[in-house]
Amino acid sequence: MREHPWYLNVALGLVLIFSGASTAADLPGTGEDAGKTVLYRDTWGVAHIYAPTVEAGLYAQGWAQAEDRPEALLENFARALGESAKFEGRSGIRQDLVVRMFDHYGAAKRGAGRGRPEVRAHVRAYVQGINDFYAAHPQDVPDWWGDRKVDEYMVVAFGRLFLYGWSTGQAFSDLRRGGISPGFDKVERGSNQWSVSPARSAVDAAILYIDPHLSWWGASRFWEFRIHAGELHGSGVTLPASPYIGLGHNANVAWAMTTGGPDTADIYALTLKDDDPTQYLYDGEYRQMTTREVTIEVKGAAPHTATLYGSHYGPIVALRGGKAYAARMSYADAVEVNDAWYEFNFAKDYKGAVAAMDTLMLFPQNVMVADTSGNIYYQRTGRVPKRPSGYDWNRPVDGSTSATEWQGLHPASDHVQLLNPPQGYMQNCNISPDVMMVDSPLTPDKYPSYIYGSGTGRINQRGSRAIELLQNDDSVTIEEALAYAVDVRPAGIDRWMAVLKQIDDALGAELRANPDYVAGMDDLLAWNRELRRDSPGALKYYYWRKQLTKDYGEQKMGSVANRISALMTPLGQPAPDVTLNEEELQAAAASFESAMATLKSDHGSLDAVYGDTFRVGRDDESWPLGGGGGNGLTTLRNVSYGRERNDHTRWGRSGQTSTQICVMTKPVQSWMYLPIGNSDRPDSPHYRDQAAKCFSGRQLKPTWWLPEDLAEHIESRTVLEHAP
Repeated sequence: MREHPWYLNVALGLVLIFSGASTAADLPGTGEDAGKTVLYRDTWGVAHIYAPTVEAGLYAQGWAQAEDRPEALLENFARALGESAKFEGRSGIRQDLVVRMFDHYGAAKRGAGRGRPEVRAHVRAYVQGINDFYAAHPQDVPDWWGDRKVDEYMVVAFGRLFLYGWSTGQAFSDLRRGGISPGFDKVERGSNQWSVSPARSAVDAAILYIDPHLSWWGASRFWEFRIHAGELHGSGVTLPASPYIGLGHNANVAWAMTTGGPDTADIYALTLKDDDPTQYLYDGEYRQMTTREVTIEVKGAAPHTATLYGSHYGPIVALRGGKAYAARMSYADAVEVNDAWYEFNFAKDYKGAVAAMDTLMLFPQNVMVADTSGNIYYQRTGRVPKRPSGYDWNRPVDGSTSATEWQGLHPASDHVQLLNPPQGYMQNCNISPDVMMVDSPLTPDKYPSYIYGSGTGRINQRGSRAIELLQNDDSVTIEEALAYAVDVRPAGIDRWMAVLKQIDDALGAELRANPDYVAGMDDLLAWNRELRRDSPGALKYYYWRKQLTKDYGEQKMGSVANRISALMTPLGQPAPDVTLNEEELQAAAASFESAMATLKSDHGSLDAVYGDTFRVGRDDESWPLGGGGGNGLTTLRNVSYGRERNDHTRWGRSGQTSTQICVMTKPVQSWMYLPIGNSDRPDSPHYRDQAAKCFSGRQLKPTWWLPEDLAEHIESRTVLEHAP
């Protein structure tokens, strides 16, 4: 165990820190550490917090987040204040304008008295830990932040910012469908989740797979930790600027979330007064818009000023042809944003997770839950307004009449939900509820369309592959669960290999005069059909699929690919004929020859492997990577790669961000990894250690969340003196 003792007194005597190896305690949190607030770090640099009370534990969590992500933590708070341009420059202005439109910080202050009092006490303790760390380490505070302190309203504002992320996307999509570009970038999100019941588990316990797919950088970069504080015990991840476990498990319950849910936002089209465009028509009379002047500080440039307009529906997000378009958000008055996470963190069984969804403080998501009592549960949750019938709520609706006003909110009991399905498994990898399993009872005819949230039969490669694995496995072992979490076999791949065989059978006599065709074709036909980092066949397949799209266009290739892949086959639907006509075979063969020529030109040989192109890394170091995303190569081990670099590599930038397997035995067993590392300090051994040792090799690591597991893996120990 590495020892690095140091002592420091902080102003006002609020904190006393000791760091180094424990000399008396056999287990973390016992012996001389019993009753103390201790921040242990394991050999991956992950924080393990042991504290006598929840408040003391969340104090340590705030401290640890600031220690690991000193600038990223403050960047997240700044984003919630509409100040990202302070550190991003001009590129942050548009996002800051959106944040200022919804005034997250102002709403947090105005609603400060609402919500559970214990949650507010927890947030205050968390904030105190953050501020005490920066007081002890002023060199870690970036100049752009200034000398201000973090306050509890910033935490609520960040919660609102994240809560709004999905709803603003829904509102802007309504605007686009109305033929108006909102001028804001569309955020791509995705995730995986599945659960199996004890009846389909080899360990006679439920198993949950948690796998959010977000950016590896910026506001959505998760932070890993464990906590044992008073009544709070668990493991998982959260976002810097957030208290509590965001995704993971406590001692009784595990929970996962994937994008896809009910409609929680609308756009209202307002008719403006001819001689005064700051007034809009409503029930035969004109109402005055509100106005606010905002100034945004911009790194390296002059401040940006703007006038923001608002209506009783919400902020004006577009002006076109004598009309203003207002975004109405169901979360407009939501300040109890941490109440739902409180319920998750302290849940005793799946009903506690249901209580979290009853708060209507979760963004539109597919939430899947497993508990140590053997239950698996699903809800398509969100804060859903009751809408009058007769209107197309997927496009801007007429805002000049009270007839289109919302009529309250749906309770969570109205949501799409399911407990312990007889199939013994569920999955939702951003698909519609009717294809979550074979013979799913969650059909759209049972719900209003805006609650159901998507059309029937909407499947993708990840969902199809998950069903294929789970439907055919009636006794999932822990080893299988860990393998499924990082599975790199694209759904439909056997049918694509059948197409290759057709090409070779029909045209091989002529094409085999080309030695590169022979080498490429033979390698692919012998390939194990997995996108492994060491596979030359996987790289050839990537080059072929890329060339097909280049030659024939995304739309045409998408149509052909759907027919070949037949993703609904695992759900029992008959697979269409995969036979190609002569013209299609000639075209596919020509693309294959071109692909092999390009591969050889890029890498100097046809022997290059998948990991020679696909990489995971940070700064100037990278490692080979398996798994794919996009262009027909999407796998459960999902990674979205950046553009091709000059050296023909493509580095991962999003996808699996904090993959977890939770086995709901008593006690819970769990494994996880991050794509890069938990620390943002370049001199830390944990700056990119998980990229090299876990993510590249598709190896989830044990969480060591119990003290007896952690005891042999402690790297450092810090005692914190929490003074409320």
